[in-house]
Amino acid sequence: MSEVPPSRLSKAALAAFVLGASSLVLSLATALPALFLGIHAIRSINGSDGRLHGRRLAIAGMTLSAVVTAATILGSIALVLLFAQEKNHIAGCTNNLRQMGQAIYSYSDHNDHFFPPGTVVNAELKPQQRLSWQAAIWPYLSEAAAAGKKAGKQREKTSGEIDFKEAWDTAANAGLRHNVPFFLCPIFAHELSSSQVGLTSYVGVAGVGDEAATLPRSDANAGFFGYDRLLRAADISSRLDATMSAIETKQNNGPWLAGGPPTLRGVPLDCDRYIGTDAAYGGLHRQGANILWADGSVRIVTDKIDPDLFRQEARILR
Repeated sequence: MSEVPPSRLSKAALAAFVLGASSLVLSLATALPALFLGIHAIRSINGSDGRLHGRRLAIAGMTLSAVVTAATILGSIALVLLFAQEKNHIAGCTNNLRQMGQAIYSYSDHNDHFFPPGTVVNAELKPQQRLSWQAAIWPYLSEAAAAGKKAGKQREKTSGEIDFKEAWDTAANAGLRHNVPFFLCPIFAHELSSSQVGLTSYVGVAGVGDEAATLPRSDANAGFFGYDRLLRAADISSRLDATMSAIETKQNNGPWLAGGPPTLRGVPLDCDRYIGTDAAYGGLHRQGANILWADGSVRIVTDKIDPDLFRQEARILR
């Protein structure tokens, strides 16, 4: 009677386990081979009449590789969805600013080619009490705005309710203190709490320095918007497509109706970084900050922009 040879460990089962464990670090590079070798090992063990063992090792390797494969696939899908969502948010933000640019030029067409000043001019009110330039362009916002027909109807209703002779926070304008899609970056709008109503995520660029909004247009630090500054395209000596008029921000956001810092700010004079989550502008998109330029175009600027160039593009004179 011949002696039965001892059972030996399947090399394929051992390899499947080692590759499966390695997939926790190397992901699909070893997870897929582990699955293949695990299946091969189990088939060999089943047909070996007891000469091979290691089924549990093969199953363990296959289980590890299956978990890693599933996690990798789900993670990749999640990243794709996040990327698509981010692109959608950027597109929505870009469209908001583009619509605002069109409204600024429509205002100009109806007001002797002057762009709207930074606040609705009212000698009886301080700039911080006045209505903002965003309130001034509200009646001119395009019917074809991305927010759709419902927002268009809301725009018509709201423009008829604005009392341009009154302060932004008076009872006469109380009905306007609500969220307006045009003035909210989609990401910013998503993060608002129920108590945060009527804010804007866009501010006009007044120029360079804390007092930029009060400067005459002939000043070297004057920007596109000023409290009382009247400006035509011909008054801008720099390239229109290289002169900022508005930019998005996540810092100290205030009501879109309000004049002053909530909707109009000068670029800080001494700063080595202007865009980012903890900077004066941006913080809403990983790629940088969307900017409305004086020609009505919209482009995103990254946080790598040179500070001197940023300050230069905040001025209307070169």
